[in-house]
Parts: sequence; C-alpha cells; structure tokens
Amino acid sequence: MDILKRTILCIGILTIPMFSIADDNQITILQEGDNFELDITQIGYSNIIKQWTSSEGIDGEDNTIIIKQARDRGNKSDPNTIELRRVWGDGNTLKLGQGFQVGTNGNFTRDYAEYGDTFAHLNITGDNNNILMTQRTNSSSDGHEYWLHLEGDDNDIYTVQREGGSQYINLDIYNDGNDVDLRQLNAGDHYMSVILRGTESTDITVLQNGWNNKSYSVTNYCYTAGGCTINVSQGN
Repeated sequence: MDILKRTILCIGILTIPMFSIADDNQITILQEGDNFELDITQIGYSNIIKQWTSSEGIDGEDNTIIIKQARDRGNKSDPNTIELRRVWGDGNTLKLGQGFQVGTNGNFTRDYAEYGDTFAHLNITGDNNNILMTQRTNSSSDGHEYWLHLEGDDNDIYTVQREGGSQYINLDIYNDGNDVDLRQLNAGDHYMSVILRGTESTDITVLQNGWNNKSYSVTNYCYTAGGCTINVSQGN
C-alpha cells in the first residue's frame, strides 16, 4: 500500500482539525507560535505522527495539541506511532489517545474493539504544561510502549495504559514541582521505569493493577531538604 505523507507547517495563531481513515499514513508537524490548536484523528494501522529531528518541531506557548489514533482491525501487527521529538514552550496542553480514551477531563473515549500495538515517544521542555496520554487495547497480544523525556517545572503528567497486552512506561524527568500520575491497568504484564531529578519536591503516584507480572523502578535524585513524595500502589 502506498504511504501518504503530510507535513503541517504553521506560524502564528491557527486552529487545524484533521481526520483520516486509512493505513500507512505519515504526518510531520512543524509549528512555531503561540495560541495554536491542532486536532488530528487517525483510524487504521501503521499510522505515524512524528518530528524527524530534535531541532525542529513545536515551539511556542499556550498551544493545544490533540492526537487520536485507533486501529479498526487487527490483521496487521505494525503499531500506530506518535514521536514528538521537540515540544518547546510553557503553558501547552497535549492530549494524546492511542486507542483513544484520555480522561481527567480532556474527554475522548472510544468503545469500539481496539487492537492496540501502540508506541509513543515525547521530548518536552517547558513549564506549566499539561500532558495527558492514554494507550488502550482489547487485544491480549498487542501492547503499549511510552517514553517521555521532560525538562521543566510545575507540569502535570497523567498517563494510563490499560486492557490487554504488555505495558511499558519509561519516564526521565528533570524537574521541580511536577505532579506525575502513572497507571497501568487490567491484563498484561506491567513494566515501569521512572527517573526523577530536581531541587524541589515532585509528587509521583504509580498504580499497577492487574493479574499478571508487575514491576517498577523509581530512581529519585532529590536535591532539597524538603524531600520528595512518592506513592506506589500495586494490586489486582
């Protein structure tokens, strides 16, 4: 199947909705400016949204990036992929749903059969950003993988991986005063690695809830007399 490639290049104040139902699509985002809103929906498999280098991408403040990806059939194992290698600025909101469902309360949901097999990698620099990421599947074999590198203060991070398949989260955060909420739910093995570095406290809550193997590693370099708060819960 031919691959459809699109590049979105925007400078200034703009709102762009995009919707596609197809396979093997690629969208590249290059955006500079403030108060920008981008809403992308992709339905199918082997769809890719990415920035090719860390030197160009999304630069600006008070932007809203909404990305929804879902697989409407399970006859191919190639994952849907989101790779945002440069998101730079303050006060931005990212709402990303692979298999949809974001929550608290950026809304989206999707109750259809979802075949999963998702991958996301984000590099974010800035303060007072709101990052909501969910990955879900109804398949027992296709899983999720999520990598986040964050440098900045007072950010809110909410991540949920749920339903079947293996679930993996890797977070590397250079931060002060961030609020981190990580959840891996339902069936499948759960794996999580978190590294925190900062001079002020960060609150991190880790919930792993399911019937299979669960493991996590939290390394906290907290350079403050006030200390940092870590809450971890595992259950069935």
